[in-house]
Amino acid sequence: MIKVMLVDDEAIEREGIRMILSRNRSNAEIVAEAKNGNEAVELATLHHPDIIFMDIKMPEFDGLVAIEKILQTLPETKCVMVSAFDTFQYAKRAMKFGIKEYLLKPSKISEILEAYDRMVAELSEQNDVNERLEQANSLVEMDFILTLMMDHVHEFNTEDWTKWLDVEDTKGFAAVFSFQAEILRPDREQKGNWYRTLKDGLSRLPYHAFVGPLTGYQVPILVKYEAYTLDQFARDAIQDVQRDLHDCQLYVGIGAIITDLQDFSRSYQEALYALEQVQSHPGAKYQVFNEQMAEKRKERIHFEEEKELLHAIKKGDSQQGTYLFGRYFQSIQQHANYQVPIIQKTVENFFIVLTRMTKELGLDQDIQMGFDQFETATQIKEAAKAHLQSVIKQIRDWRSTGVHGLLMQAKDYIESHYQRNITLEEVAEEVGLSSYYLSKLFKEHFEITFIEYVTQTRLTKAKDLLLDDRISLKEIALTIGYKDPNYFSRVFKKETGLSPSEYRKQYS
Repeated sequence: MIKVMLVDDEAIEREGIRMILSRNRSNAEIVAEAKNGNEAVELATLHHPDIIFMDIKMPEFDGLVAIEKILQTLPETKCVMVSAFDTFQYAKRAMKFGIKEYLLKPSKISEILEAYDRMVAELSEQNDVNERLEQANSLVEMDFILTLMMDHVHEFNTEDWTKWLDVEDTKGFAAVFSFQAEILRPDREQKGNWYRTLKDGLSRLPYHAFVGPLTGYQVPILVKYEAYTLDQFARDAIQDVQRDLHDCQLYVGIGAIITDLQDFSRSYQEALYALEQVQSHPGAKYQVFNEQMAEKRKERIHFEEEKELLHAIKKGDSQQGTYLFGRYFQSIQQHANYQVPIIQKTVENFFIVLTRMTKELGLDQDIQMGFDQFETATQIKEAAKAHLQSVIKQIRDWRSTGVHGLLMQAKDYIESHYQRNITLEEVAEEVGLSSYYLSKLFKEHFEITFIEYVTQTRLTKAKDLLLDDRISLKEIALTIGYKDPNYFSRVFKKETGLSPSEYRKQYS
């Protein structure tokens, strides 16, 4: 509907235009009538009309003065000036405000309708332009967030972004919102509704937020920081948006405040970590990154780097192992605040773990090493690296010869290809053995059959995936190599004593 306001000090004139529009234009809705300029300004501010039919000569102040005041706050409102005087001076003043429609009293029905139709056409055209500009702005905003997140090199520079977005001298923080669906597999349309609800909710709040794209179930956001706490932002956002979300729950992680946009990716990673912590606090809706989380995150990064290094050593990859050890040692130094005694102890512990791993592989050698004789971190690093390269060579030689080495190759191949229908013959060909001999060796050394080991590998992965409520059972079955979800459920229950749904409910 097109909202119309009629302004004339003569009631019969207002009634005439009302009757003409109501009888001939079904999309016209008269939302207000005013009998003087002052009343017109008040009612326009209250009702936000799309079109105003404004008499020029009225009490208090004339129609042109009223239009000037109205357009200051409602610049997109269209106006049709109405006057009993064919005076060029009035028309000249009206054109100064961008008014192009001018009707002489008494007006013909056709003239009123034609003026109305021209204004409606202009409104429609303006709405199309505004909608396209809004879409373009949304795309620029999303690209801007992605550029900051991924540290992309972009042809846009800060000045270019500032032309579209108010990002100059931005002090702010990253927030990552996450939707947790009540249905297993929400479709694209459903996710789109969540995303629009989040954007609409944030636009209603007194915070300046740049919203990134919805990827998976998460939306990254840059929020300009002013005089409020990060907890306050999180509470307000969750409360306002959740009110309009009826089929999912909303959570948010908040990163630390930054003063330079170049640091956004760091705040974003912190927000992701804070979001992870929400899941470990039942009933929590948000977490703000803090010093305690920073310490825990360092420990986890340290653990992940150690895990990656051990995997390379297990494969006998000297080049990758050496590279990862350099990165791991740097992490050790930072974690130990560069204190040599702590570095010594940490590296010794690493070789204890490495000894345990080699024994599990079947390589029975004690490769522990002490570092008390070294006085600097550089000496420790070089001695450890030389010893590690020697260990990797032993593992590589052992893997390339002997029964255990061949079986480890077979295991590695299974762990890399379990998602598809791999066969005993395929793996046997990969390691250079007959299928009969490989089957026999599996049973003798691992006390399980080849098929049982493949099943065990798949179910181990399934248990990890089941901890994520957002992944459906069908998707998990397909991911680990089962085309039939029902068959997957039967195999899972046979091996674990629980159905996949029961396991998820008990351990998620």
